[in-house]
Amino acid sequence: MACEDAILGAGMRALLDQQADITVVGNTTGIESAAAAARQTPDVLVVVSPALTVEHKRELAALSEGTKVVLIAKAEFAPRSIEALRVGVRAVLSPDASPDELIHVLRTVSAGAAIVMPEEARPSLHLLPDIVSPAPATGLLATLTPRESEVIVLLAQGKSNVEIAEKMSITTATVRSHVHHLLRKLGVGTRAQAVAFAYESGLISVIGQDAEVPVRKTS
Repeated sequence: MACEDAILGAGMRALLDQQADITVVGNTTGIESAAAAARQTPDVLVVVSPALTVEHKRELAALSEGTKVVLIAKAEFAPRSIEALRVGVRAVLSPDASPDELIHVLRTVSAGAAIVMPEEARPSLHLLPDIVSPAPATGLLATLTPRESEVIVLLAQGKSNVEIAEKMSITTATVRSHVHHLLRKLGVGTRAQAVAFAYESGLISVIGQDAEVPVRKTS
């Protein structure tokens, strides 16, 4: 765990130490020292940062190459969350999240799934820069099967493999197969990067507008 606020870091550690299935292997102050925590090879590295500067993005990208990173940062606007996902962060969580949310995210990311971004960031997705025309996204959608289109939407909602399997009435092995094909078709390395690309390219918007794609709504 790497936290720039020593008091906040101590509070998180006390919370996580109460969980029988979570072991905190270290606690450092500041994102620059997160590499020290990463050397302890944790399943998940929690990084708490009040800002997302260019230097921080470089640090996060380097850390994400060696472990699963969960970023806790003010990210009310989608572009900032998308930037974090693009460099390899598995999940972005708001500092205002509840203890239960934090524990859920850590368990889900540890199991291999991706939580995408804080709920409060999602309404601002329409503020993403319109840097591409809809045509490329429409063409990309044509390369996806209806099932793959549904999977990318569910990934964007932060669903785990088990949750996706339940919603689509398929096996988790089939979900993993769909995710593998999605990563290859989108040219990315992680589920989170796939979601970032899907938002930035306009693919999510195009899927939502395509009546033929059976995107199921969450309750």
